Amino acid sequence: MIGIDIVDIRRIAKMVERYGERFLEKVFTPAEVRYAGGKRRKEESLAGRFAAKEAFMKASGRRLTFTDIEVLSESGRPFIMYRGVRFDDVSISHERSYAVSVVILKEPPGVSVNNSIVGNAERRTQNEKTGTGGGI
Repeated sequence: MIGIDIVDIRRIAKMVERYGERFLEKVFTPAEVRYAGGKRRKEESLAGRFAAKEAFMKASGRRLTFTDIEVLSESGRPFIMYRGVRFDDVSISHERSYAVSVVILKEPPGVSVNNSIVGNAERRTQNEKTGTGGGI
């Protein structure tokens, strides 16, 4: 499944200005806020992560809690952690006014990501604890 989202960076800047910490805590994890705080254009970074969270929800076909979806990066490449499961097929881009993200959720044989992302994430976490295979 594929999800895509575009965000007006000014919209995120206005939300941060108007609601401050309350908005940040409701939508972003502490690691995401720290990452953005280290950037010259903080709102641009936050908007990119917001777009990635929305794209992930669209790809999953479910409305999820924003803070359960954590957008991180490694060597400059974004990835998503959701309930202990890492999703690498994430792209974020921004320019002066907009941030956009695309997320691709691959379906292993016999697994429907669209209908069972929450169950698969929980199963993957359990399988990792027990050393068995499966999951997303």
